[in-house]
Order: sequence, then structure tokens, then C-alpha cells
Amino acid sequence: MREAFILAHKQPLSTYAVENMDFVLEYGLYNVGDKPAQKVTIDDRHSFPTNSFEIVKGLLHVHYEKIPAGSNVTHSVVIRPRAFGFFNYTAAQVTYYTDNENLHVTLTNTPGEGYIYRQREYDRRFAPKYTYFIVFFLIIAPTTFGSFLLFQQSKSRFPVIIKKKTT
Repeated sequence: MREAFILAHKQPLSTYAVENMDFVLEYGLYNVGDKPAQKVTIDDRHSFPTNSFEIVKGLLHVHYEKIPAGSNVTHSVVIRPRAFGFFNYTAAQVTYYTDNENLHVTLTNTPGEGYIYRQREYDRRFAPKYTYFIVFFLIIAPTTFGSFLLFQQSKSRFPVIIKKKTT
């Protein structure tokens, strides 16, 4: 039998990191061993310093008492970048004990370097363009309204014929 063996991953769930907007990270732990892992901790406090990131929801240091063999655990954290620019997303450290109390240390994958957009730049590139919709409406409205007026004029030229019902 193999002892506990944890595979770990760190994955951003948000498409873009934007200053002062929520950014969601997911951590996944998979015990592929035949025995449970004891006292499992995820520590990612060094990746997101509090002077650059605000933790909105969740924890960057999480402890699980036991992860059974063949099972998985996921954990999500919502952070908010305080500044824009390039940022290096480093790996989180995972520590756990096997049944015989041997300490194992492993790392998650590293998403690598990413860019945190400015709020203004993000809005310019990705936000809805209401002015385009208004301009489109102003261009289309005369054509639609003109067609409606022509229809009403041609309709008023012809008398309305009402058929009497025969019983």
C-alpha cells in the first residue's frame, strides 16, 4: 500500500485581474494515495501581501484535519488587487503528515506572471458600450418611425369594411 500523496493545484477562476475588483482563486487538493493525509495545510500568504491585495472572502492559510484516500478538497479565496501592473503569482505551500507522522511538503502549480488591469483600462476594453447602442438607436429610429408613418398613411386611404355576421 502507498501512503498518502497529495496533488495540489492553484487556479484563477476570474478571467482578468483588475484593480479594486474581486479576483477569485481556487485551490484543489487531491489525495491519490491509499491512506489518509493528516493535518493538511495550505499556505499562500506570501503570494498576496496585504499591502498589495485585500482579502475579501476566504483565507490564505487553511487547515484540514484529514483528507481521506482517493478524495479531494477545494478551497476558494476572493482577493482584491489594490494596484495595477505586472504581478508574479507564486506557488502555494502544502504540508501534510502521513499515517506514520512523516511531514511532507509540496507546492501547487504556479500560474506565473499576470497583469492587473487599471479600472479605467478594463472599462474601456471590456465594459458595455452604451454610447454605441444610443448612436445605433438614433440611426435606426428615423428609418423605423418613417416606415411606420408611411404604413399609417396608406392604411387611412382605404375604408374599413366591416362584415356583418349572419346567423
